[in-house]
Amino acid sequence: MSKLRNASILRTSLAGVVQRCAQLLSSLVTLPVVLHSVGVAGFGVWGAATSLAWLTGLLTLGLGGALITLIPRGLAMGRTTENRGYVTASLQISTALATALLLGSLTAWLAGVRVPSGPFLVAGAALIFNIPLNLHGALWLSLHKGHMAAFWATVQTLLGLAFILLGASIGAGVTFMVAAIYGALLLSNAGSLAHVLYLHHHIRPFRQRPPTALRTVMGHGGLLFTITIASTCATAFDNVFALVWLGPTASAQMAVAMRVCVTAIGMVGAVTQAFWPSFVDAFTTNDKAWTRRTLRFGTAAVVTLSVGGSGLLVAFGAPTLRWWLHQNLHISAPLLWAMAAWITGLTLTDVPGALLNATLKFKPQIALLSLAAAAGFGLKFLVAHAFGVPGILLVTPALWFAFVAPIYFWMAWRTVSQTS
Repeated sequence: MSKLRNASILRTSLAGVVQRCAQLLSSLVTLPVVLHSVGVAGFGVWGAATSLAWLTGLLTLGLGGALITLIPRGLAMGRTTENRGYVTASLQISTALATALLLGSLTAWLAGVRVPSGPFLVAGAALIFNIPLNLHGALWLSLHKGHMAAFWATVQTLLGLAFILLGASIGAGVTFMVAAIYGALLLSNAGSLAHVLYLHHHIRPFRQRPPTALRTVMGHGGLLFTITIASTCATAFDNVFALVWLGPTASAQMAVAMRVCVTAIGMVGAVTQAFWPSFVDAFTTNDKAWTRRTLRFGTAAVVTLSVGGSGLLVAFGAPTLRWWLHQNLHISAPLLWAMAAWITGLTLTDVPGALLNATLKFKPQIALLSLAAAAGFGLKFLVAHAFGVPGILLVTPALWFAFVAPIYFWMAWRTVSQTS
């Protein structure tokens, strides 16, 4: 069984890296094409509207994470009925949420409330319709087939690129260009969800949901959603802080730095995402030796990958960013080092975090991440004027190195030891 887990992790990791590389290459083409087609002002609107796509993960309210935790356990124990119940509950909750948001928006419009039009209307509608569709990735991953989720994500990237090039060829405006990105999202996610449910009848939803499934899924999902919110708060406001405290030039530097950092940890996340369901399977089958070995070697692999990538960033980041942006935003050496620390520090918790999620250790993570976010707000204010953008950016990895990552490792190792 351990060989099957290792093979699943390897397949998912390789497919995830390929997908992220395709996404990166697509961005190198898409951004200048859109900029040339709609102009600077239109590009700003397009960027703001498409940036809302990061909400897709939050709007599922942690239901995807709940499935990644629950379904592998059911597979290992042969509990097909329970798994179908969890999928049924998740689809019903997400569909109900999407319906409520649509009805709420319609009611507001009928009541005379001004509703955003054009690009932001397209983005909002797409995000709502995508809520139930966005469970597809969690279903593939929970079945130890994360490479299929990566395949469909690559389809999304290629569709988005094709639609953007089509829009540029016909002289389309900003609204079409936004619809190109979100249309690719909806089509690929719908195809992926239909694909996974067609192939795997043992997770197809029931017409009637088992009564306990809703409570279980909502309980797990709510805690995982809280973890996501807590971790997001530790980093999500850095660009705002830079703008308010240091001005627009600093905000532009922070925007570029965060784009690079998020892309880098997304690449590492593509490698580590398969650890979560594999840890669930290992704990369910009481494979302690594999769990301890994977915790050690998985973390070592993440450190090697993040340190190696960070080293390349420090060595070649400044000229590469000038070439990509076609202008000099004065990305300094201290800022590059802060970005390297950010990438290395925040990826340290990937593997132990997957183990803690697999063993339902949610509440300690919530407390720890909330403490880090609160401490980060105060520290960023204190260092902003003295150290500028590098100081703001460096606060979060400093907290991760100082206590977040060590406590994660301690909790993960203690969890493994307690099961021995």
